[in-house]
Order: sequence, then structure tokens, then C-alpha cells
Amino acid sequence: MYSKIAFSNVKKSIRDYTIYFLTLTFGICLFYMFNSVQAQQAVLKLNESQKSMMHLMSVIINWISVFVAVILGFLIIYANQFLMKRRHKEMGIYLLLGMEKRQVSKILLIETLLIGFFALIAGLIAGVFLSQGLAMLTAKMFAVQMKEFKFVFSQTAFIQTIMYFAIIFIIVMIFNGITISKYKLINLLNAAKKNQKTRLKNPVLSVILFVMSIACIGIAYHLITKNQMLGVDNDFKMSIILGVIGTFLFFFSLSGFLLELAKRNKKFYYNGLNLFVLRQINSKITTTFVSMSMLCLMLFLAISAFATGSGLASSVKTDLEDLTKFDYSFYSLSQKGYQDELQQKFVKKMNSLGLSIEEDAKETLPITVYQNGVFKQCRYKMEPLLKGREKYSDYTKDYVKNLYEVPLTFVKLSEYNKLRKAIGEKELTLKTDEYILNCNYANLIPTMEKTAKDKQKITLDGKTYKIKYELQKDTFMVAPVKTDMGTVVLNDNIIQTLKIDNSTLYLNINWKGNAKKVSERYNNHLKELIRTGKMQNSPYSMAISKEEVYEQSTGLSTIMTYIAIYIGLVFLITCAAVLALQQLSENADNIEKYQLLRKIGTSQKMVNRAIKAQIILYFCLPLSLALVHSYVGIKTASILISTLGQINISEAVVQSLIIVIAIYVGYMIATYIGSKNMLKEKL
Repeated sequence: MYSKIAFSNVKKSIRDYTIYFLTLTFGICLFYMFNSVQAQQAVLKLNESQKSMMHLMSVIINWISVFVAVILGFLIIYANQFLMKRRHKEMGIYLLLGMEKRQVSKILLIETLLIGFFALIAGLIAGVFLSQGLAMLTAKMFAVQMKEFKFVFSQTAFIQTIMYFAIIFIIVMIFNGITISKYKLINLLNAAKKNQKTRLKNPVLSVILFVMSIACIGIAYHLITKNQMLGVDNDFKMSIILGVIGTFLFFFSLSGFLLELAKRNKKFYYNGLNLFVLRQINSKITTTFVSMSMLCLMLFLAISAFATGSGLASSVKTDLEDLTKFDYSFYSLSQKGYQDELQQKFVKKMNSLGLSIEEDAKETLPITVYQNGVFKQCRYKMEPLLKGREKYSDYTKDYVKNLYEVPLTFVKLSEYNKLRKAIGEKELTLKTDEYILNCNYANLIPTMEKTAKDKQKITLDGKTYKIKYELQKDTFMVAPVKTDMGTVVLNDNIIQTLKIDNSTLYLNINWKGNAKKVSERYNNHLKELIRTGKMQNSPYSMAISKEEVYEQSTGLSTIMTYIAIYIGLVFLITCAAVLALQQLSENADNIEKYQLLRKIGTSQKMVNRAIKAQIILYFCLPLSLALVHSYVGIKTASILISTLGQINISEAVVQSLIIVIAIYVGYMIATYIGSKNMLKEKL
């Protein structure tokens, strides 16, 4: 009997369940898709490095999925509460007819199971099919080919999805049971007659609080811009606190402020149903300002995830060509003094160990980067190159001042020119009192360009050198990122006179024939030599190839993009679903008001227009502030991100906005159609 009633209720309330069902299906689909990533490597031509990246991505997504499951769990519980609220009168009638609370709970339990079961089936089917497209996207992002088209099914992801959502639905059913046990019959029957309490009635106070919210948000923006996300200091903590407080105050006072503003424009205020719409919005926002604030912050996180994830992924790839001017690089990070003879010694040692660099290499390009001392204890510092030019950097003035103490590094002109010649650049010349300035660190390039333009002189051991040429932006080795904050190129004989404590050795190589195969052979051989201890006492401790940099870059960008899409989509559908359910519930509670409007002569067209205006306003208010938060956050984060490459903020925000609008518009349309049909039945 209970099953029959539950099935009948689901069938009867199909319109009420539509958004809930679609959100569940979408969530389950996403959950399966991203947790099936590991299984995709079966159809992709991946090397060992790419396989390890895929494994890392799978591990990260598995951990994120726990967090996603919690978010979706809260969404399902929240949505379920709204649906129960819609049926307070129905449950009251059940109790009035003699049913016990546990029997009502049983009916709701069966309904929850039915919805959950069908959503799970639909979500898994959609996830299995859409994951095939994800495999193609993975192949494109890893820059690899698919072995052959093969239908990918992840048993692990399948079981994981069922297990997680089964736990969520069990919690929902327990929660429903507890909620029903606390209901009183009189409250259930009169639930629809309860009026919402307006928390803030004083218009003057609304304006004051609104101004305070703007002030809090403004100060938060200033502090985070000052901090630049370069450290978790007091400015960073305070910006978070003030940002959250400002957001809550904003929505607490917004409706009253907008109402007061609208009242001043009598023509607009009394036009059509504007008065009614504004009053409805005022009533709703003041009673749900907490959820509106939370949704705004979640949207901020979603947009930021999309923008920084996709932007960072593209920025990682931006500098690849500059970072891979050579086929292969050996390097060591902490050699002492001058090491001119070690280059040839190393070549000979490698010959004795079965790797003939002289035979395999088209050219060898050694270069040594010298410095004296470490941070704050160095003899030659960056200060003269940076002082007075702090404003040209994206960093704050104080942060640039801290860089004064960074050691200045040096390279020999002969080695530098040899590298330039190899990459097709013109060789440079220097007099005994001249130097060349090189910098490829993104946030300091504008500052160093100004330094070169100003013809800044430097003094080393009592001798003054003047700059020649504009700023150079060369890279001295194969590397994943650009790290040169400022290197001075001097004549070889001058370098020999400087007091040098440390040197970093690089041996760049361009191979003969198929560079990829030669690099792979060297990598495999070196791994074996390191494992057996035969590379001890070698001047070079590490090696990296052009292919490895590309693979690391594509792997890293893929991981970041997938995580951004995963978290961003979950947050977006959560926010959109909550807003949709709130609006549907609001319109259901206000049916009597709409009936009254129709009785006094308001056309159905005007009522529909009023509903549409409410939905658009209600959806767009948290989005608007979230977009402002996101722009400031992304712009600030881009300074930190730029160490890996430049990010186009505008492009990142636009891309994110397109995704947000697409999902938003979908939910807004569904909400409007649901509300219109609901009212159509009653009017």
C-alpha cells in the first residue's frame, strides 16, 4: 500500500521533482565521469611519465570527490527539505486520516528511494557515455593519440558512485524521519498560512548597513591586493574575514536599500507590478540572506576555480617554446667556486659509463651561473637594479624592496653568446666597463626593462659598469618555469676577478637525429646509473629533456583544468539548484497572492512577467557580487600565477562567465517554466 501511495505521489508531483531529479542526475554523472579518469589510459598512448601524471590526477580527484560528495549531500538534504515543505499540508492530511508518523516516514522513504534509484540509473548511464568524450579530451590535453576507439567502463568509478550516493540517501532518509517526528499536526495544516518575518524594516538602517557592507568589501579588496596572496599574514586573514562579513551585510541590507532607492523613482515604482515584485524580493532576501551570502561565496569559488584553473593551464603552456630551446640539459644546483674543467671531465665519465655525448650530440652548450653568498648575506645584490623602480612591477612596493637582498648572478659572455648562436640569436659584444642585463621572470620584466632604459650602472668590487643593449630575456637551460630574476653578463676575464662562492652548472645539448629517442635512451640509462650508484661524484646531479618539460606541462595543465571543471561545475549546479528550489517554494507559498492579483484584474501575462522578473533578480543578485569578488581574486592571484606564466584575466573571466551563464540560464528557464505551470494550475 505504502509503495503504491509513494509511486502515485512521485507521479503526481513530477513537476516539483524535475529540478531535484535533474540536479541529482547531473551530480551523479559528473561524479562518475571524473572518477573514471584512471580507466581512460587503457585507450591512450601514454608513456611512463604521462601514466604517472594520470595516476596523480586520479588520486587528487578521488580525494576531491570526498569533498564533492559532502557538498552534494548537503544539496540533496537541502532540496529534500524544500520538497517536504511543499507537502506540509499533504502530510498533515495523512496524519489527520489516522496515519502514524512512522507510516508517513515510510512513504517518504520509498519516494526518496524511487527518485534516488532513477536518478542514479540516469546519472550513471549519462556518465558512462559522456566519459567517452572525456577520454578524447584527455588525449587532446595530453597531446597523445588514442590507440583505438574502445568503449571505456570504469568498474571502480561505478561502484564508488553507487556507494557514495547510497550513503547520502541513507542520511537523507534518516534526516527525513527525524524531521517528521518533530512535526505537529496543527503546524503542518497551517504551514501555508505562515508569513515570513522581515528582519530589517528600518529603511535608514538598511542604507547605513549597505554602505558599511561596501566599506567592508572595499577594505577586503585593498588588503588582499596589498598582500597579493604571497603569504598568509594578517592582511590576508583580515581580507577574508572582512570579505565574508561584507558579503553577509550586503545581502542583509540589500533589499531594503533597493526598495528605498526604487521608492525615490515614483514612475518606476508604481509601474505595472514593479511594486509587487520589489516587495516580494525584499521579503525573500531579508529572510534568506544567509543562504544568499553562502551561494554568493560558492559562486565566487566556482568562477575562481574555472578561471584560475583554465587560465593557469594555458599560462603553463605559454612559455614552453622559450623554456625548451635545447633538447637536453644536465645541471647541478650547488657547486662551489669556478668549475671550468668539470664539463670535459663529465663528458669523459659519461663515455666510460656507456653514454657517448660527443657522438650523440650535435652541439654541447655549457654555461655556468655564478653568485656570491645567499639571501641577505650576498656580496652582490639586486638592489641597484630595482631601487626606485618598484612601481613598474606587479608586486607591491614593499615586496620589491624585499628583493633588494636577492643575490645578483653572473654568466660569462663567451658561454652566453654560444647559447644565443645556437638558438639563432645575434651574438653580443662588451667593452671592459659594460654589462648585459638578462631577466625572464614575468613580474620583474617591466622593472628590469626600465632599468635597462635608464642605463643603470652597477659597482662590483669598486669598479663601475654601464649597461649595454636593452633587456635580454633568454633562458639558460631546459626548465619547467622561468626563474631568472636578474643575471649580469660580463666579459670572461672580469668574471674571474669576482669573489664567487657558489655556481650552478648547466650543460645544454642538441642531439643529432631523432632527439626524442636519444633523450629517452639517456633518461633510461641515467636512471640505471643513479640506481647503481655510478653517478656519484658527478658534477651534474639532475637532467631534464625537452619532452619531459612538455609532458610535465601538459600533465600539470590537464590536472588543473580537470580539477577546476570538476569543482566549478559541482559548485555551480549546487548554487543554481538551491536558487531554483527556493524560487519554486516561494512561488508555491505565494499562490494566494497571485490569485488575488488575478481577481483584481491583473492579466496572466503580467503575472508571468512578474514571476520572470523575480527569478531573474533573485538569480542575478548573488552572481553579480560573486563576479566582482572573482575579478579581484583572479587579478590578485594572477600575480602569483605569473611565476609559471602569464594569465589573461579578461579571457579567463569571460570563459568562466560563459559557463556560468549557460548553467544559470538553464536553471532559470526550468524555474520559470515550473513556476508558471504551478500557478497556471491554481489560477
